[in-house]
Amino acid sequence: MIRPAPAPLRPVLLATLALLAGCPLPQSLPEYPSTGKIAPPRIVSDAASPIDPVITLAPDCPGADADHVFTLGTLLIDENTAETVEARWFVDYEAGRSTDAPRLPPEIILGPKDQITLERPLTPFQFRPYVFDDAAFRAGGGLHVVELVVSNGFKGTASEQASLARPWRTPDTQFETQVYRWVFHYVPSGGACGYPVP
Repeated sequence: MIRPAPAPLRPVLLATLALLAGCPLPQSLPEYPSTGKIAPPRIVSDAASPIDPVITLAPDCPGADADHVFTLGTLLIDENTAETVEARWFVDYEAGRSTDAPRLPPEIILGPKDQITLERPLTPFQFRPYVFDDAAFRAGGGLHVVELVVSNGFKGTASEQASLARPWRTPDTQFETQVYRWVFHYVPSGGACGYPVP
C-alpha cells in the first residue's frame, strides 16, 4: 500500500510534477546514410547581387548593346579551408550540348592563407544580355538564364566534355555542385538597362 505524502510536502511534489510536465524527454536524432560525397561550397543567396534573382529588362535602351552591363556576384562559404573551389558561369545552358562551355575561364579560388576564414569572395560576372539577341527577341518577352555553378571538382578535360550528359558542369566522382540562377526577362515597360543602375 502506497502511503500519501505528508501534507507539508504535497505542494513541493505538485510543483515538481508541474515543472517536469513542461520538460520534453530527449529524443534520438534521425540518422541518414552517408552519400560518400564531399559537400560543395555553399552559395550565400542572401549575399547575391542583385538580391532579386528575377531581373526585368527594358527592350530598348539608349546607346550600344555592349554598354548595358549587369554585374552579378555573391559570396561562397566553405568550412573546409584547405580545399580549392572552382566557380563557372553559364548563360542559357542546355544540358547535353558540349558547346555550352563556361562564359568565362573557370575561377579557381584557393583556401584562405590563415586557414580560418570560411568566406570566399568571388569575382563578379559582367553580363551583357543585349549582345545575345535581337529586337524581335526582346519585343517577344525573351528570357536569359545566368547560372553560377560551384564545386570542389569538375569532371573531364576539354576533349572529354562531349561525352558527358552535362558538359562542363558534371562534378567529379566524389564531389557535388551547387547552383544559383538569375533570370533576365524582357518586359514592355519599366525594365532596367543595367545593374547597378547606370
